[in-house]
Amino acid sequence: MKDKIRWLIYPGINLHARIRYARIPRHFQSRSEGTVLDAGCGNGMLSWKAFKAGSRVVGITLKDKEVNGCRHLFNDYHGIPEKRLSFRNHNLYDSQPLIDEFGHFDEIICTEVLEHIRDDRSVCETFWKLLKPGGRLHITSPNAEHPYNIAFPLDHDEKGGHVRPGYTMETYRQLFEPIGFRVEKSEGLGGPIRQAFNSRIKSMQERFGAVAGLPLFFLSLPFLPFDPKNPKTPFSLYVMVVKPLDTK
Repeated sequence: MKDKIRWLIYPGINLHARIRYARIPRHFQSRSEGTVLDAGCGNGMLSWKAFKAGSRVVGITLKDKEVNGCRHLFNDYHGIPEKRLSFRNHNLYDSQPLIDEFGHFDEIICTEVLEHIRDDRSVCETFWKLLKPGGRLHITSPNAEHPYNIAFPLDHDEKGGHVRPGYTMETYRQLFEPIGFRVEKSEGLGGPIRQAFNSRIKSMQERFGAVAGLPLFFLSLPFLPFDPKNPKTPFSLYVMVVKPLDTK
């Protein structure tokens, strides 16, 4: 019963996660073959979407709790074979074991991760090594120009918090283009209505526990369709960058 209830509100009540769940998979390739890496898979929501699009998917994270939760939900509860959708504890900097086991990847998903990593350039160089020529890298991070992200306290010791307020389109290009990636698509995610509700949901959860945010979550649902599709200052920024075909 607990798993059924969890699945009813999957991927959870974080409104920004839900918009990523709804909109980022539109950029995934539908295929009967191909392998996707979800780097920093969290609760597995985009791993699941990539699997539904037809890919073999590997989700990695440094958190054993996330690995165990994803395995229980998708491999045990949904009965998906691990050869099609698997999760493991793995460090983003270590590319060779993944290449040895899976070869190079057709797509890599990395959402809400880079803002936690001081050496983001090295991680993106690892993505370059892992991708096939023509492969796609899907990235989201906080918009560094959003007032909430500007004011968000930084984790200068890199212990799991944000080490930077996020990225802009300019700093995305400064990160990816020197490596060789080409920025092909971009999209702003999350407007003021979504953020107003989400900040209050998070506050309720921090004060009273996870379930305390449910009433505000359900209250928000009739208002979310009025949130701007292309907000002037979105909460986060999505980019799709491509490794050109004529590279090795």
